[in-house]
Amino acid sequence: MDARSPLSYVGGGLQQVAFVVKDLAAAQEFFNRKMGVPRFYVIEDFGLKVADRTFRGRPVEHNFKLALAYSGDTQIELIQHLSGDTCYKEHLERRGEGLHHLGFFLYDFEAYQRALVELAAGGYPVLMSGRWGTTRYTYFDTEAVIGSIMEIVYLDSGGKDFMAKIKPGDF
Repeated sequence: MDARSPLSYVGGGLQQVAFVVKDLAAAQEFFNRKMGVPRFYVIEDFGLKVADRTFRGRPVEHNFKLALAYSGDTQIELIQHLSGDTCYKEHLERRGEGLHHLGFFLYDFEAYQRALVELAAGGYPVLMSGRWGTTRYTYFDTEAVIGSIMEIVYLDSGGKDFMAKIKPGDF
């Protein structure tokens, strides 16, 4: 990305690679035993714990569970769709299991807001969004350009501390 781009701060680092799977336990086992990724932090019924849920511009009821672990400095996220309309369900129906999105974490709320506006204005519509406590996430439809969805996540200091505990398995 051109350093003069208004979104250059997003490209400061890729923090997450996420996969949609049909069986969360089997996917964790693969990453643990075959890839050497340590312990996963699992959040059951994560979708039910999220506020301000949207899918393709409308409020929605949905549920999914997820698991988080680290491979070096990169977070591995595994997501299993459970119910309702989600971009995970769409992915499973169109492409099956596999790489779903790349995640970029922002620690400044104003930068997060700017990223949302600038990506949408750049022709990348919001697929899904939500809020878990003070953490916010928004998925953008960037598949036509990069073959994957892009997620922008806002983490305040509490969210950043939470991720720091997951990294070494301190949970």
